[in-house]
Amino acid sequence: MTTKDNVLRWLEDFGRGARIMLALAVVVFVLIVTEFVASLSTDKAIDQERAGVVEQLSLIRARLEGEINSTLYLTRGLVSYVATHPNLTWNDFEPLATEMVTVGRHIRNLALAPDNIIQFIYPLAGNERALGLNYRENAKQWPAVKRAIDLGNTIVAGPLTLVQGGQGLIARTPIYVQDRTSYPVSPPVYWGLAAIVMDTPSLFNAAGVLERVGNLNVAVRGKDGLGADGDVFIGDEQLFATPGVITQIVSLPNGNWQMAAMPVAGWGASDHSPLAVRAIGILIALVFGALVYLLLSLERRNRDLALHDHLTKLPNRRLMYDRLYQLAALGDRSNFGFTLLYIDLDGFKPINDEFGHHVGDKVLIEVGERLMAQTRRSDTVARMGGDEFVILLPGVTDRQTLDGVLDKLRSGLNRPMKLENGEIYVHASVGIARFPQDADDAERLVNLADKNMYAEKTTNVTKLHAV
Repeated sequence: MTTKDNVLRWLEDFGRGARIMLALAVVVFVLIVTEFVASLSTDKAIDQERAGVVEQLSLIRARLEGEINSTLYLTRGLVSYVATHPNLTWNDFEPLATEMVTVGRHIRNLALAPDNIIQFIYPLAGNERALGLNYRENAKQWPAVKRAIDLGNTIVAGPLTLVQGGQGLIARTPIYVQDRTSYPVSPPVYWGLAAIVMDTPSLFNAAGVLERVGNLNVAVRGKDGLGADGDVFIGDEQLFATPGVITQIVSLPNGNWQMAAMPVAGWGASDHSPLAVRAIGILIALVFGALVYLLLSLERRNRDLALHDHLTKLPNRRLMYDRLYQLAALGDRSNFGFTLLYIDLDGFKPINDEFGHHVGDKVLIEVGERLMAQTRRSDTVARMGGDEFVILLPGVTDRQTLDGVLDKLRSGLNRPMKLENGEIYVHASVGIARFPQDADDAERLVNLADKNMYAEKTTNVTKLHAV
């Protein structure tokens, strides 16, 4: 038996419930596939969104580094001038400082500290208190100054709150002078420190560094150029601990900051394609489920038509033989016995001739219903064609039980059938064959029952003529 036959038999046994279950299984399968496709769509959308965030964050980082480096570039000019003019005066410093503050749009002030004592500062107005400040004696500023001296290069401190108010970054660069007139040339000697204070609000606004940039939450950490070890000075520090956050490094002289960004609503929240995929998937699942149910129902109906008699709705010859072979196979394996009754109506042709075929059809339908009423649910009542019927009785082989069954069948058939024009009496001849007592082969069993039926019919006809 093929897989298709097994499925069809299962559908036949369980009927509408089985078809609904299979249709639901199809719906669930389509929904699972839909969810998989939606997941792929979400992943793709998130990948595209991440690429966009990376690009956007890279632009912000590049602008920030550009603003910082353009300002620090002016520091190198000041350092070079002082290194070649170590004995500069206020008259030398003021025009140079004025030009630097004019060009450097983020510079709040700049100072020179020969031997770590501030002697030059611009603009002087508002910064008079800083004159004479000795870095070595300032506990807050000396660690950063000493770090710059030890490195021999620029370091950026902050952002921090300035004494004169506001927020700023301080770029400190050690200055070394060298006497090139002596021979051999003397090694560089530490002269002092150049410090430029950058206004951070101006710097960050110019670079577009804000806590909220478009649809992004942004955070920056690394105060004093300490990278991941530095404090957060823009945005929420929790952003760095959020899974999936995009981070980039902002390079500073001898240090760095870290920037983090991610969409305000979370990854994939702005993409609605998964919702569209799910909506389409649900629609397809319902359509497929309905189609499967309809196809199975049509298959069941076609199978019923193929395996059942169209007039009486009883199993037809094909289905009877299918069940007969199953019983015979079961009997061969387990000594399970059964009986086949071959039934033929006596005198049916005159009914058709006298009353018409429509009455004959009603008689056949009534006979089928009476046979079904007198048998068990496990029995098979089939119409073989014409006025011939077959009954399969699983598990019934002893003569006493058979006699009881025959009595019930004859009693049921012999009752008058009420029709429109009166009553009709129907009698039947029955041929009996038992498996395996009378025949151990399905075909021989049918032939034997048929033969026994005709023998009884001949007897009934003889009795009728005798009367």
